[in-house]
Amino acid sequence: MAMIPRLELRQTQRLALTPALRTGLSVLRMTSLDLAEEISREAARNPFLMVEAARRVGHLSTTSGAQARDLALSLTAEGAGFQEDLRRQVRRKPLDAVLAAAVDVLIGELRDDGFLDAGIDDLSHELSVPVTVLDRALEVLQSCEPAGVGARDLPECLCLQLVDAGLSAEDAAATVRHLPAFAARDWPRLATALSLTPEALHARAALLRTLTPRPIAERPPAAQVALRADFRLDRAADGTLSLVIDHAARPQVWLDDKMVQRAEADGFAPELLTRARTLIDAINQRGQTLQRIGDWLIEHQPGFFHQGPAGLKPGSRSALAAELGLHPSTVSRAVAGKALDIDGRLWPLSVFFSAGVAANGGEVSSRAVQHRMSQLIALEPDGKPLSDETLVNKLRAEGIDIARRTVAKYRQGLRIPSSSARRKLAAARQRSDRRTTRWE
Repeated sequence: MAMIPRLELRQTQRLALTPALRTGLSVLRMTSLDLAEEISREAARNPFLMVEAARRVGHLSTTSGAQARDLALSLTAEGAGFQEDLRRQVRRKPLDAVLAAAVDVLIGELRDDGFLDAGIDDLSHELSVPVTVLDRALEVLQSCEPAGVGARDLPECLCLQLVDAGLSAEDAAATVRHLPAFAARDWPRLATALSLTPEALHARAALLRTLTPRPIAERPPAAQVALRADFRLDRAADGTLSLVIDHAARPQVWLDDKMVQRAEADGFAPELLTRARTLIDAINQRGQTLQRIGDWLIEHQPGFFHQGPAGLKPGSRSALAAELGLHPSTVSRAVAGKALDIDGRLWPLSVFFSAGVAANGGEVSSRAVQHRMSQLIALEPDGKPLSDETLVNKLRAEGIDIARRTVAKYRQGLRIPSSSARRKLAAARQRSDRRTTRWE
């Protein structure tokens, strides 16, 4: 059949982001500082915009490390990067829904270094999921990058890395079993045990030196993040609370009426006038969305404003979106990087959203549970740290139904060492104090 080129017209419908919509989404995600910079950049090239600098630069906080954790209730950093990367890898695999969900559960159980603390049998009992499904899920997880992720202990981590490097599972296991011999350079013993030539043994030893004891390398200290309050809590004389947008935290922007009249009369730079109006509309829409979120927080989280972290209630961004009639992604953009000024202290809006933990009379926020855990550990006797099991019992005595593995995960998120590590640290401090006393 001969191919004949031809032209034809077709009419189709498709969704597209208009410039105004793109600007609105971008402005909604911006922090107050980012928005101030964007306004300054646009005003420098757009003659239709009039800008008044921010009238107040107070309530600016720069946080990193321990300060950032204290600012966010000393809680786990949200959305660990390696976990999200693992989920993306899993989504690309042809898995059925049940297996994919099981893998996602295991990813959520990983420690910050990529090891899996939770036992498969324990998870099977707690989640009512067959062990065979979790075993398959673990195989899927351990097939992801980086090699070694999902290992239950160091030998398994090293085996997974050796298999990834090209060894069979049997050869990898045998190599790890004889690590002391490799460390001692006991080549005759290794040659007999592994049936390898001297050249192959030295190559195997070189391969071992490339392995890492942790699947996930320790993350560098968090970059400093500057926060400026988007909201301010007002306490009326009668005790009424309200959250108001802190407009003084960013430049004020409006249209130059004379330039607009000139543009309308002479057709001067219509595209710039459109850009100016779009930016102002986006800023106003951002303010309206944030105010609605602030009103929701006052209604649903009054305990936090009166009691602090202990008064937090469970809440999710999806529930907020459903109640306000917004798309969940809109709420995520609005919350990201925003902060609330409560009596001179800044709190990220992300603090108010957390899962629920079963308790007497309903649920309590997981963030409130973590806050209570940090209090209990801070009050533990010096040299007699509370074990995870003891913390479980204390929390259950307060009406909070929580599993030991959940306590362990929360403790790791709070960057609190295990009870044995805390005991060793206390003993080291005591020895140091005794030496100092003798010198004095």
